[in-house]
Amino acid sequence: MRLHALQYLRAVAALAVVYSHAVIQVDAYRPHLPEWGSFGVDIFFIISGFIMVYISKPTDTPKDFFINRVKRVVPLYWFFTLVMAAILVVAPSLFKTSVFNWQAFITSLFFIPDYSIANSAVIWPIVAPGWSLNYEMYFYALFAISLLMLPAYRILFIGAAITFVFALSHLIDSSSAIGVFYRDGIVFEFILGMLLAQMWKEGQTMPQWAALLCIVGGFIVIFMQLNLPRFFEFGVPAFFVVTGCVYLKTGANRFLLMLGDSSYALYLSHIFSFGVMRKVLPPMLEGNSHAPLLFVIISIVFCVVVSIIVHYAVDNWLLRKERLNIFRVAKPREI
Repeated sequence: MRLHALQYLRAVAALAVVYSHAVIQVDAYRPHLPEWGSFGVDIFFIISGFIMVYISKPTDTPKDFFINRVKRVVPLYWFFTLVMAAILVVAPSLFKTSVFNWQAFITSLFFIPDYSIANSAVIWPIVAPGWSLNYEMYFYALFAISLLMLPAYRILFIGAAITFVFALSHLIDSSSAIGVFYRDGIVFEFILGMLLAQMWKEGQTMPQWAALLCIVGGFIVIFMQLNLPRFFEFGVPAFFVVTGCVYLKTGANRFLLMLGDSSYALYLSHIFSFGVMRKVLPPMLEGNSHAPLLFVIISIVFCVVVSIIVHYAVDNWLLRKERLNIFRVAKPREI
């Protein structure tokens, strides 16, 4: 069963992240643009927790599950990691502060948290949006192990494992990248998604008005920016948004489904698109009183177009080893 509203939400989450990065590209534009959109990652994490339970089958083995996840996530991420490494060697001026570093390259490829070469205050791989994939792979590993247990105990095991690592990283009080990375409460958002999927699989229902209320209310709380720990500021309201989208019955819109299918490509490719836009647009918009807004709009449209091409011409080629016609929208892949 294809959950259309959830697929549309993936597109919204990716676009929110793209916007959050668009407004910080040009220093002169930043004071004129509201900074928000990072909540897109929280939505992705809850969707990820939901999907893993939603697609799991009694016949799944830890090995098969993890290999399938690696096949889905790794090829495009490694593709862009290699592209980034090449650019940092050949044309580092395309990016603000990054330089090539072998340690950063290796830790990026193998999802090992490490301090960024572009900003030592944050823990990012060389393809900055990939920081969330480090959490994803951590969650996939725990989920794979949980498949050794009865379904009734899987969420409990993963919750206990995440809590143990979270508590241990706080007790150790290490300043190492790994210690700092896994003490972030954002990782608990996967559990929220798993609980939602369990409710769904058990046949829990929700009226359409309640689903809409969850979506609208969740976004209102997100936009209020309550300055709470991230799990509560974005994670909990994002849970309500995802819940509403799971239960909301919508028709299939070909374009929106295509955007949802391209959301992973958009998430990984947009920083490369911004590298181009940051060089091209500001000189063209000089003297225009609407330059900040125009930069954001044009950049986001460009990012979306590039991501659709990347999805059909690169991601699908890497996944299925067949060259797709990028001018024809193929049947949307199941979530």
